[in-house]
Amino acid sequence: MLKNYLPDIRIILIALGLRILWAIAVPVIPVSDSNAYDTFALNLATGQGYGWESGDPTAYWPPGTSFVYALFYWLFGHNYLPIIVFNLLLTAVIIWVSMRLAETWFNRRIAIVTGIILALWPSQIQFTTVLASELLFTALVLVGLWLWLNEGLTLRSRALGVAVVLAAASYVRPTALLIPILLLFERAVRTREIFKNLTATLVMFVVMALLIAPWSIRNTQVFGQFTTISTNSGANLWMGNNPESTGGYMPLPPEAKGMNEAQRDDYLKSAAVAHIKEKPFLFIRRSLVRLVQTHARESIGVSWNEKGLVKRYGTGVLLPLKIINQLYWLAALGLGLIGIVLLGKQQGWVMMISHPTVLFWGYFAAVHAVIVAQDRYHFPSIPMIAILAALTILSLLKVRQKRQKISETS
Repeated sequence: MLKNYLPDIRIILIALGLRILWAIAVPVIPVSDSNAYDTFALNLATGQGYGWESGDPTAYWPPGTSFVYALFYWLFGHNYLPIIVFNLLLTAVIIWVSMRLAETWFNRRIAIVTGIILALWPSQIQFTTVLASELLFTALVLVGLWLWLNEGLTLRSRALGVAVVLAAASYVRPTALLIPILLLFERAVRTREIFKNLTATLVMFVVMALLIAPWSIRNTQVFGQFTTISTNSGANLWMGNNPESTGGYMPLPPEAKGMNEAQRDDYLKSAAVAHIKEKPFLFIRRSLVRLVQTHARESIGVSWNEKGLVKRYGTGVLLPLKIINQLYWLAALGLGLIGIVLLGKQQGWVMMISHPTVLFWGYFAAVHAVIVAQDRYHFPSIPMIAILAALTILSLLKVRQKRQKISETS
């Protein structure tokens, strides 16, 4: 049995080797959101609560990533090495599960190529030294999807297992809250068992709600009104939908100052919705722009390592790394888009729309087309893009081999 998976193990070992070399070469210096996760985790580990400082609780960032880092700080002190090791473990999970999914949906060869694509992906290597939610969230979503597709378990068992995993993912990023609907749609199209699937989805939502409830109760007590996981949904929606929006991050408006986080979130959400209703065609145009912005580049791995890179190697290393990232990303993106077309031709367009590679990529793309764009927001889609890219590569190789045979016989 182990012999069958030797190629997979080799791919993962190569991936880990590249990431270990990166971790040796680049020091961890938290910036932007990484600094927030670092600060919150340190405060949690030292008993000061979840916030920038003791007595000032926050829920602006979802707490899941900081909870994990806080455990490491509590056990090992304020040391980034355990986080690097954790990121390596997440890498192994992401590649392994992505390969298993590719093999389930297609074949063994596509699984191998998927693993190679992910192992060599520059930004994924660079995130080894970044304190961020991307790797953790991606791993949890993939594990949840793998559990859902595991026909060796009963549907009820799968629903319970997926609910636990997706609740954990929701603590990392609340976009996971709606994933049960994607799973319902995928299985309903595949099996036509509407009632069973609805029941399983209801179980998932109930279990997720129970697991998220403690944090919601904490937030409601802190801010004086019901708040689920985080208080940044209104801010993100407003950043993408206000008269001065460029589609990306922007400072919050002065009029929101003085409100607590929940009040500010409600205010910004209302302002954004009002703007969308007032200019619906502008919203549609901006959504298309944000869709492009999210997929136009992939430089965040360099940007969030910039201080460490400059400290060791100077500014001259930044542009070459960004060029490498961009070339790899555009190649993978192009191959992935072709893969969608090939999937439609092979399995039919209805099955293509409900295929998890397309469904999950489309979901994460749509979410950020509505709210705010940034290149890191396509990270949860990377395993799906890699699988579709692998499908394209092997399809092209198959066509080439057929042409060679024809030319040899003619």
